[in-house]
Amino acid sequence: MFIWAIFLETAFLLALAGAVLGLIHWKNRKKRLPFTQKILRPPGESLRVRLVELDEKMNDRLIQLFLAAYSPLIMAGLVALQGVRPGIGVWITIAVIAAIASICSAHRLWKVINLRRRIRLGFEGERHVGEALNQLMLAGYRVFHDFLITDKPRLIRNIDHIVIGPNGVFAVETKTRRKVKGEGGAKVTVLDNVLQYPWGLDQRDLAQAQEDSAWLAEWLSKMSNEPVKVGSILALPGWFIDRRSKPAVTVLSGSEVAANIPKLNGTATDDSEIRRLAAIIEDRNRSVEY
Repeated sequence: MFIWAIFLETAFLLALAGAVLGLIHWKNRKKRLPFTQKILRPPGESLRVRLVELDEKMNDRLIQLFLAAYSPLIMAGLVALQGVRPGIGVWITIAVIAAIASICSAHRLWKVINLRRRIRLGFEGERHVGEALNQLMLAGYRVFHDFLITDKPRLIRNIDHIVIGPNGVFAVETKTRRKVKGEGGAKVTVLDNVLQYPWGLDQRDLAQAQEDSAWLAEWLSKMSNEPVKVGSILALPGWFIDRRSKPAVTVLSGSEVAANIPKLNGTATDDSEIRRLAAIIEDRNRSVEY
């Protein structure tokens, strides 16, 4: 009787889930939005999309874990319905297989959770810096976020933020790192072409910021048929910056970007040039659709 109750409950839950999904699909089949124009990419859009994908993958991993742990009971029910009484060795084998499958599923789920945790941290950092940069629009700057680079086949990366103003064009790369406990756990030291975090040295962040600005300068020069210089900025939200040297990349904390970018000595840019460059970038950056 217990086995039949399990099967009936499982069948009921599956039927209920199918009915709900079918109702949602039926309600949305004729749904149309009142607008069709694509919008500009908000801060962290690429990471937001990855978070959605990871949420779906995490749900799949949870289902796999549930099925792996639930499999011995399913096997017991199927065997009982057949009227067969297997020996203890068969049950031990089934239990061992289920335990191995559960451990593997749990490991895959843990990897997805850890990856999602890192992506979420980066997303929050880009949102934080993006909000600060948006304040520059009050001073006549144009600000764009999550500018996709898709020139190379099968390679998609992005420039986190682009700022265009009277003192030039700037590519802003945001890197969000977790702080560590203890004295100096929230301080990063800027040395010659290297950053010294509490856990060690890092060259990749500065190198990526330079690569992004170089690519943007080349692309804008090609699109506008005029040479365009792009300044390189690395934003580290939440960190105290100890500047021991002055590399080619300007390193700022998240709270410093809005106040310090207007002070940078870039290339003087008049209003018409700002509008022209902004139009070129906006044409490519307006890509979010519903």
